[in-house]
Amino acid sequence: MRNRRSMAMLLYSLASMAFSSPACAQPIAASATAGAIPGYLAPMRASPQRQAAIAGLATLVARLPTSTQPTRENRIFNVDDYRALRDATIGNGFEMYLVDADALMAGKSVEQSLYGSGEWRFIVMQGGRGVGLVTVAQMNGQWKMVQAGASQLADELVAVAERYGQLSPRSTLRFIRCQPAVTDVIEVSAQGATPSPSTTGPFYVPLAGARSKPATSAATAAPLSSPPLSQAELGDALRRRLRRGLRDPRFMH
Repeated sequence: MRNRRSMAMLLYSLASMAFSSPACAQPIAASATAGAIPGYLAPMRASPQRQAAIAGLATLVARLPTSTQPTRENRIFNVDDYRALRDATIGNGFEMYLVDADALMAGKSVEQSLYGSGEWRFIVMQGGRGVGLVTVAQMNGQWKMVQAGASQLADELVAVAERYGQLSPRSTLRFIRCQPAVTDVIEVSAQGATPSPSTTGPFYVPLAGARSKPATSAATAAPLSSPPLSQAELGDALRRRLRRGLRDPRFMH
């Protein structure tokens, strides 16, 4: 138990250094096709957000112990051997949109309650799989990696994109998080594409791996629903979860 705790503390220290250090490591190559997911809102490959993600991942990989196999306690990305991350690439990225819970509870729609968080998340691709996410944000005027992990969420994002990114006409996907309701969804927008004939406009795919922090129990971590939701259905479901959170503080983050 002591060895596991020591390894977890070591990885936390290494990750912290990677997040705060200048991006001086040799960037991991991002090929033109690696992690190409149709429909994702992704910045241009030369964008400062993407460059920060590439440099941050390279710095983190360079600091990870290559002789240590990840365990459940110290696993950052979904790989069986840290050496596999030497071949990892940065896939597509997206800005994380947040739901203003007060606006939603005041009767506004989900769309009217959205605002950009300013944080961008990029999928780490290895062997054709999404094995984790890196998050970048502006710090003192420069884009830097501030978080890494979320392997379950990365795998889900790739699966959802493969399923809904191929719609015709071509769809666009947007990542939305409602933190107080402990909920992540992907908004799918495509003309003529709806979850059912009775609904119009974009629809929303709930994600099961909705948190980067395993702070809630399995009961509260359950997704809203398996089928896609209309905007009205999502708004109603979020309001129910928000009201439940007001009654039971353990439900909240």
